[in-house]
Amino acid sequence: MRARLLCVAAIVVAAGSAKSDVFVNYSEPEDAALKNGVFEDDYFGVRYRLPSGWVEDLKGPEPSASGFYSLAALKPAGELVATMQISAQDNFFSPEPVKGATGFLDAMKKGLDASLSAPNAVANVKLAGVDFARLDYSGAGLSHIVFATEIRCHTIIFSITASREAAGGMLVESLRKLSIVQNGSTSSSNERAARRGWPLCISEAAYRDHIAHKVDSAMTGPRYGSVPVRLIIGADGKLEHIHAIAGFPEQVKSVTDALGKWEFKPYIVKGQAVAVETGLLFEFPAAPQRNSGG
Repeated sequence: MRARLLCVAAIVVAAGSAKSDVFVNYSEPEDAALKNGVFEDDYFGVRYRLPSGWVEDLKGPEPSASGFYSLAALKPAGELVATMQISAQDNFFSPEPVKGATGFLDAMKKGLDASLSAPNAVANVKLAGVDFARLDYSGAGLSHIVFATEIRCHTIIFSITASREAAGGMLVESLRKLSIVQNGSTSSSNERAARRGWPLCISEAAYRDHIAHKVDSAMTGPRYGSVPVRLIIGADGKLEHIHAIAGFPEQVKSVTDALGKWEFKPYIVKGQAVAVETGLLFEFPAAPQRNSGG
């Protein structure tokens, strides 16, 4: 029930606080769409033309409290010989620390059910000129091929499931025609991030000293709630965008109201102030118990 409430709250966020016209109207990961046979996600700079005869399947759930996005589910219009799921994990809010795309798939491999076979190590490959990790496993008559890469401190995942080897191979070949804006919004590739005009992706721990003034959010709503939030701060240190990923509506409002009053210092890289994107997790602990004694 709690997970369902979080999903409902995320819808409210997408329509309200996170898209407030007080700030710049940036695209969000969940704004992905299928247009004229092409999957597009402006936030990640991804374009993928579906194979001929392929269509979008049912829409997935809203973003989760752990920052997991179901971006698209794809299938053939005819016989169901294969499927593809496109998803993303926000590395700031992942339940387990993410150590690159290879580490992400290594952890996936370790977590596979014993009935599944994955004899080969996670491989490093290139798609659209971008470094990806690849995991192959099989079981119950199905083959699975998973590709993962990092973009803007998210792990992007393309998961192929096929009952026929030829169908799986065709999807792999189609992914070689991906169009991906070469990202660089990680601390190890500042120059590429600047060239692409994306904010520099900085963890909360690394950005903490650049928060000049905080206003606490009001403790409201259900106990043990949490609101994961992405912020974009301009080169001038002004808050430009709030993206509340999930949360109960009253807690989302409390967080966004408070964040609107925060102040930040410009983030300097090699003598140049740059825009920054960071992630913060706001938690709402249980209210202290009252002594009911006389």
